[in-house]
Amino acid sequence: MSTTVVVTPFGKAQQLAAACVLSNIQGTIVPIGDFTGIVLADTDVQAGNEAAAAISKLASKHEVLLLVRSEEQIDAGHYRHGTRESDVPAGLALKNLPDVLEQLLLEIVPAEEVEGNIPTSSMTKLQASAATMTPGRAAVARTALIWIVVAVLAGLITAFGVTVGLGGNTMAWVVAVFGAIVLVLSLWRISRVLTKGVKS
Repeated sequence: MSTTVVVTPFGKAQQLAAACVLSNIQGTIVPIGDFTGIVLADTDVQAGNEAAAAISKLASKHEVLLLVRSEEQIDAGHYRHGTRESDVPAGLALKNLPDVLEQLLLEIVPAEEVEGNIPTSSMTKLQASAATMTPGRAAVARTALIWIVVAVLAGLITAFGVTVGLGGNTMAWVVAVFGAIVLVLSLWRISRVLTKGVKS
């Protein structure tokens, strides 16, 4: 077995934790200087490489650094877009990053004791989705929710108007028609809002 640390360009531990939860990558997120890493304990080298490849896809155009300690050796490499692009001298990588990285690799300090750590098991997928939502998408979601509420109310008004109108009440039919118009309008607005949200 080995200890694996993947160092990423994510600036906030919360962001990396959310991305890993949504990608089913289990571990403990830790701040590493200006970067953020995920510690995968008790994994083999292949699992570490697979995790680094998956995380590099999440990092878009940015590189991630994989460090795997197996027995007395440390393997290091850069990943981008899911592919290992190059090997990196482990000593050079450790020299240019905070000491906490080496301490984690050598298991001198457990990931759970690093200040600001976030176990991925502590975050639900719903929380992860919320954490990765941009302000623009959050605004779209709020707008869509308002129109959904309007649609539900309009549907109830329409149903009430039709039910009462069947008894011969003309005013109830007016209410039913009004409710139907609002319902159609709100459904159209929901469609527009969601389409705009997908494009953005």
